[in-house]
Amino acid sequence: MFSNMLKYLEQTVTRTPDRTAFYDDREKLTFVELMETAQRIGTTLAAHAHVRTPVALLMDPRSIRNIPAIFGTLYAGCAYAPLDIAMPPERLNQLLALLEPSVILADEKGMKAIQELDVKQQVVGYDAAASGPSDPRLLYEIRRQSGVYDPMSILYTSGSTGIPKGSIQTHFSYMHWTEATIEKYGFDSGVVFGNQSPFFYANSIIDIFPPVALGATVYLLPAGVLSFPRKLVECLKEHHVTELTMTPSSFIVAVNAGVLEPGCLPELRYGIMSGESMPWAPLETWMKATPNAMWWHFYGSTEMFSVAVGKVLGPPKEGERLSVGEPYAMTHILFVDEEGNEVPPGTPGEMLLSSPWVSVAYHRDAARTQTAWVTDPLGKGWHERFYRAGDIGYLRQDGQLVVLGRRDTQIKHMGYRMELGELEVALGSIPGWEDGCVLFDSDTGKIWCFYCGQLREKTICQELRTKLARYMLPDVFVHLQELPHTATMKLDRAALKAMMKGQ
Repeated sequence: MFSNMLKYLEQTVTRTPDRTAFYDDREKLTFVELMETAQRIGTTLAAHAHVRTPVALLMDPRSIRNIPAIFGTLYAGCAYAPLDIAMPPERLNQLLALLEPSVILADEKGMKAIQELDVKQQVVGYDAAASGPSDPRLLYEIRRQSGVYDPMSILYTSGSTGIPKGSIQTHFSYMHWTEATIEKYGFDSGVVFGNQSPFFYANSIIDIFPPVALGATVYLLPAGVLSFPRKLVECLKEHHVTELTMTPSSFIVAVNAGVLEPGCLPELRYGIMSGESMPWAPLETWMKATPNAMWWHFYGSTEMFSVAVGKVLGPPKEGERLSVGEPYAMTHILFVDEEGNEVPPGTPGEMLLSSPWVSVAYHRDAARTQTAWVTDPLGKGWHERFYRAGDIGYLRQDGQLVVLGRRDTQIKHMGYRMELGELEVALGSIPGWEDGCVLFDSDTGKIWCFYCGQLREKTICQELRTKLARYMLPDVFVHLQELPHTATMKLDRAALKAMMKGQ
């Protein structure tokens, strides 16, 4: 194993320099072009950024230019931090204030977004950086000073207090995860990865680092392709895509559109589901459409990446929960009760996870880091550090991991992880807001907003759109004269859940 993630790219360039690495319907990059462009970007960034500090990437999330930007950040000895430029300016300003990047790297769309922001950092244009000179001696000196535990990325995820959390991953984390993932799925250099996840989303890493390490090709599906499911199928066929990772919600879109005929995608070899539970009926439709594919689901999060992966062999038995797969060999999971005591084997408990690629901390957030990570949780003298996943689960006798749900109010909505508490904080900040709460219906995948007061639903929606990303918005609004309470004057969430089931 190498000491820096860049070595995987450089090794691939020595093997297959002229092979197409990433392409979309507008442009393409060979591996040598990717490396040389990244080195020019890295040289430019190094003039503005200190090593081991974050570089904010404000880029078109569906452009292959994200890849040279990411590797260019690594050549500068920095950690890449991709931000969603479609977020409201208030949200982007909040993220930049939390991140405190040394420099911002922006393409044309990013520059337009910056015009609406209160930016204090140096801004570097992508085109200027990508066409600038490369300084091999400078890049060598940066690499010479780098370490395997240097931060490599800061990926932001939702926070229950209304403050997002920046999960830090190191080169050590990515290298171990990349090699373990290639081995787990059996990927090879002949795989054609179909990328659908935007590059600010943690799911996209499977479309970046394993392909670069293998020398495989990645095709970026057109933006908005899920709005035209027939186009999705056509693109998969035309570009001979053999691997596709999407959320179950995304896969279901194509099923509901009726565009999948049995055997219509014979070249697909890997169908990988992430982020949510996949119902059997739509999965079966995809399996019939892809007769030569293996179908997988995995369990993980932004902090953990994937820690368990399972191949779908058939429908779950009646009364049995579908497992999320077998944990990676290098993953250690403890199951504990509310007091932190280990529960008997097979008994559900909160999961504490340790693996080489579990995040090391939250960026510039010591308090939440101390809460989320714990060393020697059972008091046995271990030096192993565990992440509190917040999920309840257990291991079956066959070694398969079963996840039962969240310990708190963290959910997956539209394929994205979020905290309901953050949505409630945003609701409480709306002028004229009186009282309310939000609940998640796991059966339908919808967020319900119960509220009372004089505000109209249209006004609430308009205000939320200025504060939060689209995937964090409620699906259903219910206006009540007053919220139900228990005898002890606590909010009666059970009564609200009964309302959800009754409508």
